[in-house]
Amino acid sequence: MNFDQGEMDFSGNGSEEGHRKWQRELDDNKRAFETRFGVILGRRVRVQLTGELGPLEGMIYLVSRKTPQSAAPVRLCLGNREFTPREIESIVSLEPPAGG
Repeated sequence: MNFDQGEMDFSGNGSEEGHRKWQRELDDNKRAFETRFGVILGRRVRVQLTGELGPLEGMIYLVSRKTPQSAAPVRLCLGNREFTPREIESIVSLEPPAGG
C-alpha cells in the first residue's frame, strides 16, 4: 500500500465523515507500518545505517513492500541510498509529527 493514496470509501452520506474516516485509516496503517519496521515516513530524519561512516539526513520513502507472495524484504530509500529496515542502527526525527 502506498501511504500517500490508500483506498477511498464513497459509501458516505455526503458529509466529510467519509474523508475523515479514510484519512484516519491511512494514518493508522502508516503508524502500524512505522512501528513494525522501526522507521519514520513522511518527516525529515537522521538515520545511521550499518556500514555507513556517518548519519544520513532526509525523508525515508517506501520503495517496495514485502507481500505474502514475495520473500523480498521491505526496501526503503533516503536520497539515492536504498536499504532495508534491518540496516537501521538508529533513527531520529528532525521535525515534530503532523498535528503535534
